[in-house]
Amino acid sequence: MAYTFLRLFHSWVLFICVTACLVGMGCQSTSPMLEYITDGQQTFMAVQTTGKPVPAEELKSAVAIASLRCFQAGVVLGWMGGNGVAMKRLPSGWSPPVAIGVVKGDFGPLIGAQHVDIVMVFNDPATFDKFMESGSYFYAGAQGTAAATTGTTQASGPTVKTYISAGGIYAGASIGGMGILIKDAVNTKTYGDGATTTDILNGKYQMPPGGMEFASKLEGKS
Repeated sequence: MAYTFLRLFHSWVLFICVTACLVGMGCQSTSPMLEYITDGQQTFMAVQTTGKPVPAEELKSAVAIASLRCFQAGVVLGWMGGNGVAMKRLPSGWSPPVAIGVVKGDFGPLIGAQHVDIVMVFNDPATFDKFMESGSYFYAGAQGTAAATTGTTQASGPTVKTYISAGGIYAGASIGGMGILIKDAVNTKTYGDGATTTDILNGKYQMPPGGMEFASKLEGKS
């Protein structure tokens, strides 16, 4: 009886140890960047399924992109927050992503919009550098119908274009005063201490999980 109990006890201890190790390995293998990449990729795919997707030729000539999935609440004027990534085109392909977030949004007029997907396509390196250094406050227009996802393009400047997909009831809305924040904590956890935005975008770090898939989507590959 004692021997049987001892064996059962040892088996239970072994089970607990193995389970703990597997859970620990799973936590370590999950990139903190993955949620941001997923938001960015889902945003890009949502925009590409609208009547006004980003043209393939614009993606081929783009020097960088920023893709943000935003959520808002309010009537006439509202609040917006969201997450996404910014990526730069390198000679070898797209750079590893930098995690970014929305810190502010002023709306008008709007009624009950659920989410807004925003893809910014940069055509000038200096404009993208400024965007990453200090964030961007820009104007973008979108027109949609109730319970439908539609989109339109709105140039926010000669060197960057904004593409929008709006879900929910989003009639004749405009987005202005949108501030972008670099998610330093997420980037540090992903690439390590001392990783700067410039080094990440210049390809000095390996692509995190999910990054290659998003890069393939940007190249028009499934």
